Amino acid sequence: MGRDNRHSAGEGGQGILPTLLEELERCKAGGDASGMGWAFAKIGTFYQTQGKDREALSFFEESLKVFRDLGDKPGEASVSALMGHLLYQQGAWDRALESLDHARRLQEELADRAGLAATLGKMGNAYEGKLEWEQALQCYRQSMEIKQELGDRAGLALTWNNIGTLQAKTEQWAEALEAYGQSRGIQEELGDLRGLSIIFGNIGRVYHQKGEWREAAAHYENSCSLHEAVEDALGRATILNSLGLVRKEMGDLDGAKETYERAIQILRERDDLLRLTVLMHNLAIVHEEKGEYRKALSLLEEVISLDKRMGSPDLKRDMLVFRRIRRRMSMERDLQAESWGREPGDR
Repeated sequence: MGRDNRHSAGEGGQGILPTLLEELERCKAGGDASGMGWAFAKIGTFYQTQGKDREALSFFEESLKVFRDLGDKPGEASVSALMGHLLYQQGAWDRALESLDHARRLQEELADRAGLAATLGKMGNAYEGKLEWEQALQCYRQSMEIKQELGDRAGLALTWNNIGTLQAKTEQWAEALEAYGQSRGIQEELGDLRGLSIIFGNIGRVYHQKGEWREAAAHYENSCSLHEAVEDALGRATILNSLGLVRKEMGDLDGAKETYERAIQILRERDDLLRLTVLMHNLAIVHEEKGEYRKALSLLEEVISLDKRMGSPDLKRDMLVFRRIRRRMSMERDLQAESWGREPGDR
């Protein structure tokens, strides 16, 4: 249901920065103020994709300063929207809304309908972050009206998804399923497998929250297949975790075990340690319920080691679970020993 699209820094990404800095220097040397504004914005966007929010914000502010000095309203509107989205990702809801509302006013003045629809959607995200549901829904509906006017089917699917997520958060299950169904219909029409992989997962979560395990499992399985089709390994691992939880709730411990093991293999291949510890913890609980205490403890030993390595806040919880399982194993072992030591007829 999340909307955060940032990526970790990679070698290819780092190679982009020198080129952008060179572009900025050329614009400065040539007195190209507009080019400088866009170069600042590109560098800010680069840092944002690398998760370096402070640097991104600094470059966006420099870009805004240039565009304001030039009286370049389209540039100012674009960068205000970019900055608003970054502030939203940081959880700075009020600052995000201030920046996005400034972009909105400029886009209305410029009659930039596509930009306005996108900005209204981001404002909906920010209001949702503040738990101001009505304001969020109003922004989504305004965005939807413009997207319908423009014939933006992909944009409509995204907005229906956002509305469904909002309604799921407020436990309006029927309304959420209706909104997700609208999004699914458009994505099927467009052949958008990636979008469908997300929608099936979101529908699965609604049924999961409602305790309708079989419906949840069916939608998670569809989502997992689609994530595999679009080669989204991390998305598949996330859905497999949810599917494992549902199978455990259904009493299918062997199915839950197999599901978690598939997800763990994906995360080990990608060295995604944070998510890996969650899956391993969940698998350890399945082993505990199956009475496979040594397997559970072995997994938790690795989880605790990774927690310490990463400075994870889950360390204390994982250690408590480890001790609980160890005590349970010891108690059952003592009971077995006591039982074996009795003479027939002893009570």
